[in-house]
Amino acid sequence: MTTYLLFDNAVRSPEMRHEISEPVADPVVFMEQDGKRIVAAPLLEAEVFAQREDVVDEFWSFTDLGIDGLNADESIPADMIRPELVVRALRRLETSEVVVPPTFYAQVADHLRSCGIKVTIDSAAWAERRRRKSPAELEGSERAQRAAEIAMLIAARMLREAEPTGHERLRFEGEILTAEWVREAMTAVLSQQGTDSDEIIVQSGDACLRGHDLGSGPLLPNESCIIDVFPRDRRTGAFSDMTRTFVPGRPSDELVKLHKHCREALNLALDACRPGTDDLYQRVADWFNTHDHPSQLHPSDPPVLNQGFFHALGHGVGLEVHERPFLGRRCEALLPGDVIAVEPGLYYEGVGGVRLEDTITITEDGFEFFTDPFPYELQP
Repeated sequence: MTTYLLFDNAVRSPEMRHEISEPVADPVVFMEQDGKRIVAAPLLEAEVFAQREDVVDEFWSFTDLGIDGLNADESIPADMIRPELVVRALRRLETSEVVVPPTFYAQVADHLRSCGIKVTIDSAAWAERRRRKSPAELEGSERAQRAAEIAMLIAARMLREAEPTGHERLRFEGEILTAEWVREAMTAVLSQQGTDSDEIIVQSGDACLRGHDLGSGPLLPNESCIIDVFPRDRRTGAFSDMTRTFVPGRPSDELVKLHKHCREALNLALDACRPGTDDLYQRVADWFNTHDHPSQLHPSDPPVLNQGFFHALGHGVGLEVHERPFLGRRCEALLPGDVIAVEPGLYYEGVGGVRLEDTITITEDGFEFFTDPFPYELQP
């Protein structure tokens, strides 16, 4: 009989947040055995979990487990009190073997082992649990997606209304338009929508060749502007992720071609999104190869690391913005309930780049968008 064990707070640990659905800031114990779900926590959390019969079958307080006696025993180091509470919870459950995620505290694992409890780290088992999104997480991702689209509309308006200056710059409302200004405007909108985003990528021209660099400085007329926003819903902690590429002004023929190829690649990938598909990256990389775009599978000669399709096709999205399933060269088979971001991109020095990204959920026979897809046009 497998016993799943967590000891952490639900702010640091996405595993804990997924299991208990509450943003509890102090470390608690979560155990599941034979479908029974138990939380052991400070007594002050009792009311919180009394309201969550949907996620917790039984609540044990640290007081029940003897925390007062442990605090009174000066022979026990203060930093060993909580590991000892975990041991006592497991003994009360009458189990001597547990499965934990790779993020489990090493100090606690060492103490469990010293007390004769077998600790097995199984990243795949915990990833599979998190891939089964709760209804609240799905609702949170939908809210995050709607917020991302509103913020993207603000960015598009700024680019659309900006006017070129005589110094290869854009002027918006009398000031030079910068990546920082667009990011600040989007962040404000996200906050108003009940979400937040520590980072928003705003890359102009060849800045896209620097991967996840946030972008900085003036935005350029007639150059590609990649905007990648991945807000977190504050209510649930769930993310969404979307990218669009705009050209403020007149795009070059090369950019128009890159955009066309990325749009077709996105359609190709989405058409294949259904349970069991495990070759999304291969399909897109092969398709790009037929149009002379290098990738990790089809490198140029000599290889150029930051041009063509040089990154993965996408990733899972949930309580972390990048989580399983991973959609790179070791592409994982899709499962019903997966939430994934699909993001083909092409980048070339002197031309700029294009990336298009949508977050979707995998259904029993295909996929669904969280909202109607945001427009893909190059013109903002």
